[in-house]
Amino acid sequence: MTKLTTYSDHELLIALHCGDKKAFEALYFRYFTPLSTYAYKRLQDEYVVTELVQDVFVDIWKKRETLDTDGEVASLLYAMLRNKALHELRARFIQSKHIEEFTLLHKDDVADKLTDGLYVRQMEEKMQQAVNRLSPQCKNAFTLSRYEHLSYKEIAEKMSISVNTVEKHIGKALQLLRQEFQGYNLPVVILAGLIELALRR
Repeated sequence: MTKLTTYSDHELLIALHCGDKKAFEALYFRYFTPLSTYAYKRLQDEYVVTELVQDVFVDIWKKRETLDTDGEVASLLYAMLRNKALHELRARFIQSKHIEEFTLLHKDDVADKLTDGLYVRQMEEKMQQAVNRLSPQCKNAFTLSRYEHLSYKEIAEKMSISVNTVEKHIGKALQLLRQEFQGYNLPVVILAGLIELALRR
C-alpha cells in the first residue's frame, strides 16, 4: 500500500482496471476527502455525502474492467459524484414539493393535530420511546448531531470512536425513526420538532 500511494492516478487506474484491490484502496484514500468536501458544499449533509461518495467508489469497482485507462480518474470520479449529487438535489426538491402540497391539502388537519394537546403528547411519547430504544452509544451520537449540532468529526472525538462508527450510529437512529413514523404522513417540520423534544428529555 505504501508503494501504491506514490503511483500516479494513471498508474492506479491501470492497476484498478486489472482488478488490483490495493490500487482501489489507494484511490479511495486519495480522493475520499476531496470528493466529500466537494459534495458537502452542495448538499450540506455529512451522512448523505458519505453515502454518495462511497457509492461512487462502489460503482468504480464494479465498472473496473470497462474503465478507459487513457482517461483521467479524477474527472471520472467528480463527474460520477456530480451526477449523484444532482439526483439527490432533484429528489429533495420533489420531496419538498410533496410536503408543500401535503401541507396545503391537509393544513386544517395538521393545524388541528398541532393544537390537539393529547395528540401532540402521544406523538412525543412515541418519539421518546423510539429514541430510548436506541443503544446508549447510538442515542448519544444522534443527540450530539441533532441537538448539539456537532459535526461527525467532533462527535467522534468527543465519544472516542471513529467517524465511520458515528455515521453508522446516526444512520441507524434515522432509519428507526423513519420506520416508527412511516404510516403517519406527518410533515418533516413536525417530526423535527418531535425529535428535538425527545432529545431534550
